[in-house]
Amino acid sequence: MADSALPEGLANVLGFQLSKCGWWLEQRLEEALQPLEIRVRHYLVLAMLSSRETLSQQEMATYLLLDPTLMVGLVDDLEALGLCERARDPKDRRRYSVRITAEGRALHERARALADQVRAEVFGPLSPEELRTVAKAIGRVMEPFWTEQTERPRRKTG
Repeated sequence: MADSALPEGLANVLGFQLSKCGWWLEQRLEEALQPLEIRVRHYLVLAMLSSRETLSQQEMATYLLLDPTLMVGLVDDLEALGLCERARDPKDRRRYSVRITAEGRALHERARALADQVRAEVFGPLSPEELRTVAKAIGRVMEPFWTEQTERPRRKTG
């Protein structure tokens, strides 16, 4: 990386590069989602709900590595916008089940199109085959982490 603006010492630290790539993607997506008046975390909640009939707030907090109180705030935001509905779980009155509304599905589709555009821009230098290889490799690297999360959740609070 002789022509890179990044010092070689950092350019050779894969974890740093991956972390900054994720940060850059998130920042670009935050900007792209502004016209929809949602944030990246809202989009991620809608993405989860669009693929399942219902999820509990606790499950979503575990998947997103968020403190449950932050998850409650995200669901509050989406519920106030009419994008999801929350109800007590009839099997466990302590839990809330959350489901996406028709409005939430429509907004998720618009947000997904924006996310796809951002992904295409950021990963534009890669061929479709290279992108599939990167996605598959990251999936393999992260598999033990996600397995651990389902067995023994570890949360960050930010």
